[in-house]
Amino acid sequence: MDTVIWHGGPLTLRAYNAWLLGGALIALLGIGWRASRCPAGHVRAWLDVSLATGLAGLLGARGLYVILRWEQFRAAPDHIARLSFGGMAWHGGVALGLLAALLIARWRRVPFRAWTDAAALAWPLLLATAWAACRAAGCAYGYEVGTLADWPSWLVEELPDAYGFVAPRLDVQAGGVALAALLGLLAVVLTWCGWLPGVRLWLLLALTGLGQALLSFVRADDAPVLLHHRADRLFDLALLGVSTGIGCALWLAGRRRSML
Repeated sequence: MDTVIWHGGPLTLRAYNAWLLGGALIALLGIGWRASRCPAGHVRAWLDVSLATGLAGLLGARGLYVILRWEQFRAAPDHIARLSFGGMAWHGGVALGLLAALLIARWRRVPFRAWTDAAALAWPLLLATAWAACRAAGCAYGYEVGTLADWPSWLVEELPDAYGFVAPRLDVQAGGVALAALLGLLAVVLTWCGWLPGVRLWLLLALTGLGQALLSFVRADDAPVLLHHRADRLFDLALLGVSTGIGCALWLAGRRRSML
């Protein structure tokens, strides 16, 4: 059950949206800071790319969610624009967001590879706040267990589902935050050491797809099914494959340029 933390007139701020908004704002500030330190960085142009990415990501995430649950929304199309009716499918946000980033970066003359390196630092934060938002709202919850005493304390917790029913469960949300923390550490090390320039974001996205796919095996929340599997798991594996392919292509291209 998503908690209301502020209500004023027609506006209501729920814990889920507050976590996502907070993560997005901090990520935006982080990209602006990286732009100020980049020789080719013009902060306003970099922030334009980031804002366009965020807006396109929001539309893509909501759009994919609606497509996957079209039978539900076909009967009530006015619910499509109301986030209180369901949520978002983040894979659609990543796809449309990165496409928008590429287009706006070319228009604003922002070096796209340098921008993706800045986004690599922001991505783990967005992932962590998304999992924290799910914990607050009771989404993406794990399977129930018999009793907490039968499991390590770091693996289980008394947690609610999307309907507010509290039970001992595998703590999938904590696993998601831990995954994000590991990716954040990797991003900092790569940035600090100057390794894999232009490839960092794609590496992190590939590892995100792998980690999320593994976590999906212990998730108990309802999800659309494609090809007899959870749709989100298939999208996770697609993200792993596509990001790996793009990252390898960019790395090889960089190696060829360095040898010329």
